Amino acid sequence: MKRGIYVVILFVFVLLIISSIVSAGFFSWFKKTIGGYATSQNENVTVSVSGQKNVTVVIYNYSNININPTENNYTNVTIYVTLTDGDGVSDINTTSVRANFSREGEVLRSNSSCAYIGNINSTTANFSCNVDMWYFDAAGAYNVTAGGTDLGSTLFVYNYTVLQYTQLQAFAIAPTSGNLTFPTVSTGAVNQTANNDPTIINNTGNYNVSLGNLQILGVDLLGQVNSSQAIFAGNFTVGNNTGGTPGLECGNTTATRLFNNSYIAPRNTSLPRGNRTINDGNTGQEYFYYCLTNVPTDISSQTYSTIGGGAWIIKIV
Repeated sequence: MKRGIYVVILFVFVLLIISSIVSAGFFSWFKKTIGGYATSQNENVTVSVSGQKNVTVVIYNYSNININPTENNYTNVTIYVTLTDGDGVSDINTTSVRANFSREGEVLRSNSSCAYIGNINSTTANFSCNVDMWYFDAAGAYNVTAGGTDLGSTLFVYNYTVLQYTQLQAFAIAPTSGNLTFPTVSTGAVNQTANNDPTIINNTGNYNVSLGNLQILGVDLLGQVNSSQAIFAGNFTVGNNTGGTPGLECGNTTATRLFNNSYIAPRNTSLPRGNRTINDGNTGQEYFYYCLTNVPTDISSQTYSTIGGGAWIIKIV
C-alpha cells in the first residue's frame, strides 16, 4: 500500500516538472534547434554621428577687386576665408582649407594649405590664403574658389568670387648695356653681321604684342672724328633669325631695312606674353639680329656710332 502511494507521489512530481519545462518553451526550443529552424534574437543598435556637413564658407574683400601684375615677377595675392560649422570650430578640419584662381586657358594658381589664423567665435574660424599670380598670366576675370571640410565629412565645401587681373604692357632688353657693335670692316664690304647680337626683347608683362607692333627706330651712324661722314641707317637690316650665307639677317626677304629716324616693324616679329625664363627665343621673347649690308666706299677710316646723332630705339605699340 505504501509503495502505491510513493508511485502516485512520484508520478505527480514528474508531471509538475514536465509542466514547468513546457511553460518555459522547451518544446519550442527543441523544435527550432533540433528540427533545423533558424533562431532569431532582437538587438538594440546605437550609432553616434558627428561632423555633419554643415560648413559654410565666406571669402572676404575680393569681389571684383583689381589686382595689378608685377613686372617680370609675381604678385602675392592674399584672400581671407572663414569657415562656419554649427557643431563648433573644433569640428572644422583646419588643414583642409585651400584656394585657387582659375581662368579658362590659363594655368591654375593655387594654395593647397591656407593658414589658420584663429577663431572668430565658437563656430567660425578665420584663414588666410596666399596665391601667386605671375606677370605673364592673362589679363581679365579670374574665379576665386576657396573652402574646406569638417572632420566628419570629406566633401569639399566651397564658395567663390571674382577678381580682375589688369593688363601690363612692359618689356626689357638684354644685354642691358644696350650697346650693339660690329667688327672692324673695310670700305666696300658687304653683309657684315654684328658681333654681339641678338638683342633679346623680353616681354615682362602680360600684353600680347602682335605682328607689326614691335618696332625699331634706325639712326645714321656719324663719324666720331669727322661727323660730316656717316654710315646711313638704310645700310642696315634687322631680322629675327640668323644663319646661312649671307645671313638671314641680311636677306631682302628674311630681314627688313632700317630708315633714318623712322620706326619700322621687322618681318615676322611679335612679342607674345609668356614665361620668358624658358629662354627659347619664342616664349615671351623675340630676337633681333643685325647686318651691315654694305659699307660705303667714300668714307674715311674712323669709328662711326650713334653718339651725337641719337640711339636706335625699340618700342612696342
